[in-house]
Amino acid sequence: MLGQAMCSCTAVIKRAAATQAARQVAQQAPAAVATAISSAAASALINRPAINKRVVSTQARDSATRQVTQQAPASALINLQVNGRPVQVAEGSTLLDAINQSGSHVPTLCYHPEFEPRAVCRMCLVDVKGSNKPLPACRTKAEEGYVITTDSQELKDFRRRDLQFLLGRHPNECIRCEAAGDCKLQSLVQEEQVEEMWPPVISKTERGSPEHPEHRLHDHTSPSIYRDMDKCIECGLCVDACAAQKINAIGFAERGAGVLPITAFDNPLRETGCISCGQCTLRCPVGALIERPDWHRVLDVLDSRRRKTIVQTAPATRVAISEEFGLEPGSVSTGRMINALRELGFDYVTDTNFSADLTIMEEANEFLARLKGEREGALPLFTSCCPGWINYVELHRPDLIPHLSTTKSPQQMHGAISKSGPIAKTLASEGNDEEPYVVSIMPCTAKKDEAVRPGVRGDIDAVLTTRELAKMIRHRKIPFASLGNDGQYDSPMGESSGAAAIFGASGGVLEAALRTAADALGLKDAPIDHKEGKFCQISK
Repeated sequence: MLGQAMCSCTAVIKRAAATQAARQVAQQAPAAVATAISSAAASALINRPAINKRVVSTQARDSATRQVTQQAPASALINLQVNGRPVQVAEGSTLLDAINQSGSHVPTLCYHPEFEPRAVCRMCLVDVKGSNKPLPACRTKAEEGYVITTDSQELKDFRRRDLQFLLGRHPNECIRCEAAGDCKLQSLVQEEQVEEMWPPVISKTERGSPEHPEHRLHDHTSPSIYRDMDKCIECGLCVDACAAQKINAIGFAERGAGVLPITAFDNPLRETGCISCGQCTLRCPVGALIERPDWHRVLDVLDSRRRKTIVQTAPATRVAISEEFGLEPGSVSTGRMINALRELGFDYVTDTNFSADLTIMEEANEFLARLKGEREGALPLFTSCCPGWINYVELHRPDLIPHLSTTKSPQQMHGAISKSGPIAKTLASEGNDEEPYVVSIMPCTAKKDEAVRPGVRGDIDAVLTTRELAKMIRHRKIPFASLGNDGQYDSPMGESSGAAAIFGASGGVLEAALRTAADALGLKDAPIDHKEGKFCQISK
């Protein structure tokens, strides 16, 4: 779901290819500086990494499969049968693609469309006529004339035994688990009404091999991510997700029944190269990896009504929250979200875009000052908005630290203003002795990490992900989809410009910085057009 991904503020202001050009222009006239901005922007956007990949829903995957099938030439289509129904799929499709295309269904636990299938859960085994054994649908390629059966009694019995085995090693904590209601294992057990039948010799508290039973199962050391590996089903999606980010903080240890995804040398997660991006929590089908849950204590504060509360919402959350409640993907629910936050009990609802405007003005001015040699710092300049990016630089590329902007992120700048700005002063004048309780709603687990960093700790009292906000709304029985989309942010911290709004899109931070820098140079309405990966030159 869209609730967790890394914040789209990972877009960088400059990339290394622009370094030499920036240095050459540093002593030149403003017009030449503007040209350098445009050149650097082209390099930055053409080469920016696609860091934030989102979970693809079943409906989206099925839609993509149908689209590929419809667009493929007749010679590239193959014909097969699924449970007696004829199906056409594109050449290279898997049996799972064919099953989805037919409208039939097989369960999966370890499959994710973004990664190479491991086929370790065995839940998607199907019979293929002529094969002497069931085949995993997720990784078996479809071939012309295949006759597939998904619902034989033998397959149903096997899936039940498979679920019983997983359940026999899984702690019965569904009533307290943060993944309850969004857990694939729980869903399948409910569907099949599986009972726990394995003998108690199967330990639910120890994992790993007899030679190494000491693996760390519970790790709550990270400020962003909780690991409870006694709930792990060894699907490997967390390992794949971490590898896709080129971080590799998690990997498999042991073999056979003792296999378990662990950190290097079983170190606490906070002592690894983890950047708190949260991609592992997004992919985990159970509750083994979750974002640190802070919504409980926020609800406690809201319910007590002893402190004034201020909440800020990041731009991406107003879209992500829509999907949490079944609205059309891409729907903008700003007003609904504001109304829901007020019903939860927040006294002031404000917009992170307000401080994003401040951040982008600071970063743009810092960029120009470095270009002109008026301020110390290396070029190219990289944004400091994304804590996942900052963690990556500090842990894996410390040579880039001099290139980072010194500006606070919008979240932290907003928190500091909330604690000591106009709203706080108004509250103090009204006799409120205690400072306001400040909460931020963010699309990124690394924001939890950022809120407790030395130097900024205390600006934000709690950081919630979009998923956590959705849990709060559900727990208070607020009918989100039925709310009016007419809620308004509190002024003045609800006011913002278009520069802040585009923070929610990939490349938005970069474009906002460039436009602000161009405006500072007196280049009004300078065109920056995204066309075929190129930028128009900024000119007078």
